[in-house]
Amino acid sequence: MPVVKPWDNNGPLTAAEQRFEDLLRQGRADRAPQDAAPPLDVHAPWHLQDQEIRGEYLARRLVEPSWRPFARRSGGQQQVIVIEDAVITGNLDLRATDLPYLLEFVRCRFEQAPDLRQANIAGLVLWHCRFPGIDARNLNTSNDTVLRNCTSVGGIVDLADAQLGGSLLLNDSELRNPGGRAVYGDRLTVNGALLGLRLQTSGEIRIPGAKVGGNLNFSGGALRNRGRYALNANGIQIGGSLRCDVDPLTRRPFTVAGILFMPSAHIAGDLRLRDAVLEPGVAPPRRGESQYDDPTSTLVVDRGDIRGDVQIDQGFRSGGTIRMVSAKVGGDLRMSGAHIDLSWSRSAKASVEQPLRAVHIDGTEILGNLEASRVDLHGQVRMIDVRVHGSFQLNRAKLHGPRTDVLQASRIVVGSNMDCREADVVGSIQLQGAQIGANVDLRSAHLTKPAWHRHRMAYKSSVDLRAAGIARDLVCAAGSRPFVAEGEVQLRRAEIGRQANFYGCRLGDGSSRNAINAFGLVVQELTLLPETAPQGRIMLRQAQCELLADNSQLWAASGGVDVEDFAYDNFTTTIEPTDRAAVRERLGWLRANSGGRYQPGPYDQLARVFRGNGNEEHAVEVLIEKQKRRYQAIAAATRPAFRLPVRLWSALQLITVSYGYRPLRALIWLVLLTAAGTTWFGFHKLEPINEEDHPVWSPLLYTVDQLLPIINLGHDVMWQAHGNSQWITVVLIASGWILATTVAAGITRALHREL
Repeated sequence: MPVVKPWDNNGPLTAAEQRFEDLLRQGRADRAPQDAAPPLDVHAPWHLQDQEIRGEYLARRLVEPSWRPFARRSGGQQQVIVIEDAVITGNLDLRATDLPYLLEFVRCRFEQAPDLRQANIAGLVLWHCRFPGIDARNLNTSNDTVLRNCTSVGGIVDLADAQLGGSLLLNDSELRNPGGRAVYGDRLTVNGALLGLRLQTSGEIRIPGAKVGGNLNFSGGALRNRGRYALNANGIQIGGSLRCDVDPLTRRPFTVAGILFMPSAHIAGDLRLRDAVLEPGVAPPRRGESQYDDPTSTLVVDRGDIRGDVQIDQGFRSGGTIRMVSAKVGGDLRMSGAHIDLSWSRSAKASVEQPLRAVHIDGTEILGNLEASRVDLHGQVRMIDVRVHGSFQLNRAKLHGPRTDVLQASRIVVGSNMDCREADVVGSIQLQGAQIGANVDLRSAHLTKPAWHRHRMAYKSSVDLRAAGIARDLVCAAGSRPFVAEGEVQLRRAEIGRQANFYGCRLGDGSSRNAINAFGLVVQELTLLPETAPQGRIMLRQAQCELLADNSQLWAASGGVDVEDFAYDNFTTTIEPTDRAAVRERLGWLRANSGGRYQPGPYDQLARVFRGNGNEEHAVEVLIEKQKRRYQAIAAATRPAFRLPVRLWSALQLITVSYGYRPLRALIWLVLLTAAGTTWFGFHKLEPINEEDHPVWSPLLYTVDQLLPIINLGHDVMWQAHGNSQWITVVLIASGWILATTVAAGITRALHREL
């Protein structure tokens, strides 16, 4: 057989060309003859010479109109031109051609990239083919474009600005162009679906601005472009769903080594990455990079608009950041069972100064639920200004970011519940300014190793709910295990619609000043029943509640309980009028908590509660204790020379009229003193000052005249006392003034209470 040069368009035909020529003459180009060459192994380094078809010859024969009468089959079907088991040598140049039939290449190897730029063909199918890329910029097809089980090595499949009337199928293909672009499809338009099931790439799939009418499906695929974009789909528009999950045929998950870059994507259906494995394949970030960057991202969907669900759950694995800043999700964001680990990229010490983010969704709006139960995240979850219309579920989650803000969700808005039951959180939860439509449930959660504030040189709160609004309950109680917070529980200026429940909890580890900071908290029912004494201060200053439940463990807090200006209306458990032991117990708590300081507010508040319940005697007992503390503080603050008189005056008031709160005691003392004085003077008659007046001696009237400092019966100026009677008179006069003063003070306090 004579040697045929690839560029010789007029030379003798090869055996493969002759077979193709015979098919054209017969008007049947859709199947090979019986004596066709054996199947071609497109990956073999050798082939039979009679399997070669010159690209120049093939282009000429496809373009020339000599056989165009056969362009239509019976029934109006499109004519199909099939080239099987051929090696296409030279340049197949179909640029700007108009081919009204379907081209099908089966088990063909192209030595050069076929040129289909600006071509207009009915359809293009490549099965089990190998080629060094395809140049199909501005290609226009009216049917499916199929590249199945194909291999592209060292070149680019260029589909930029192509208009594909049907679907684009890349199933089971392998596109290799390491360090470059495997697919170049800027502004590609696919009227149907773009299917890449089990697709394997080495290099970038670049399809920014593409429009896909149906689904974009890479299930079971493997995209490799380490340190670069594995998929660049900036601004893509997908009329169906983006499915990158488990292949239903082989059960192989979708894997990526590189970045899925899809900012401003518009997806009419779901974004599915269920069971996917994403690897960033980049070096750790360098010092000095912006704190707003996510250098180890594996998925970027900033400003994306997903009308359905985002599913990155079940067996999803990622070694980089999931970033969806300012996106909108029309359904649920599902992350249950996901595992994201960035611990490989930065040391624990460096992460304290600049933590890496496992999830970054600042400003995103989720119209459904955010489901993240049983997630295992090593890195920060940043979701500032996020709005979730449904519920936020973090039950049994594991968030690992020691000494960092592992969950940064300031100003988050949740329409329903925020549940974090039985979660293990290593780091701090930041929920400042959050607005929760129902409950915040941290039942049985363990919050350990709170964040370190490097400017204040102190630990942050384990959970920070400053200025938050919770429509129903805050639950930090025991369930299957105790609620544990090693750092502070920050509730400053928070508003809770119903109950704040701290039943069976363990608060503080001594590293923070406060165990609970509820300064200015407003809540209907406050339940403070810790399992053990909190390690730190319980700050309740200026807090307000209707019902209070507390126990001895609370008041045994190592830092005390600050209840100055703390207002509550009643206790959850009513104290009966006969239960003086409970009153004495509470007074003991207040006494031990004061630390020697005089704090009248807590006593006044407790007295108001008892008085509001009709327990006036309990209220009086509390106020008497308050006065004891007052005089003790006065004695401690005065000069040493006056301390004893102050103490004596306090004791005298306590014994006589209980600081004026029991004025009837004065009457008892008056009766006793009157009886004592009458008895004494009955046996020790006094001498009259002027015997000429002939006064009549009456021990009773004389005693009463001495005891009553305001009323004058005239007997005090008629008789002269000597010796012991003189001292008895002095005692009666002094006692009378003391009793009168204390009674007046008691009446003044009574009138003040009434006002």
